[in-house]
Amino acid sequence: AHNVAWSIARMFENDVVLADLDLAFGTAGLDFNQDPLQGIMEAISSPDRLDETFLDRLLSKCTDQLSLLAAPASLDKTYDHDEKTFDGLIEVMRKTTPSVVMDMPHSWTNWTRHLIGTADEIVIVAEPDLANLRNAKNLLDTLRQMRPNDNRPHLVLNRVNIPKRPEIKPEEFTDALDLVPAAAIPFDPQLFGTAANNGQMIGELDPKHQSKALFDQVSQIVTGRSEVRKPK
Repeated sequence: AHNVAWSIARMFENDVVLADLDLAFGTAGLDFNQDPLQGIMEAISSPDRLDETFLDRLLSKCTDQLSLLAAPASLDKTYDHDEKTFDGLIEVMRKTTPSVVMDMPHSWTNWTRHLIGTADEIVIVAEPDLANLRNAKNLLDTLRQMRPNDNRPHLVLNRVNIPKRPEIKPEEFTDALDLVPAAAIPFDPQLFGTAANNGQMIGELDPKHQSKALFDQVSQIVTGRSEVRKPK
């Protein structure tokens, strides 16, 4: 989500807001080398004040076109919010920004289910193993019922070809889901680890790397500027 948001902002010179909704454990602040004092919690804590001006004060600038609405990444409270807690925030972001990228937590609650249901495009990220295949299929089946008239989710395979790990072959994984992957990101711990430690995106660290081109490809697909193509 972070690399795709950066890519959309850079490639299309559009304003993008990245909302880190992994409230307890979000890493967007770390990944962009930001340490904001305010973010999502301040936005939803004052719904009567929430407008374009107030939101702008809560955003952290990552690049000229990319802004971050950071997660608190704190465990001093729980995040058992009501289903529609974030609706006002999403509405303001949509009115003021051409592209909003929501980085969703790995949890299933009323509010995460609701937010996923309202998104224009959904990207499921999965590793090529059995648990991920089951989870991706469950998500697809649920989303098909929730969003019968919307576009099908996009699939990104992640951490492909880990040495000595038994994996489901990408073509078998995607055939089981009846989805053509938008991208398959290769396992590269040196590249991704260095980028994370430096607070950089892949395209900043190594603009010529294959993974950077794959994030650009996903950016084009989710913004409607390209179509998913079957691999040759």
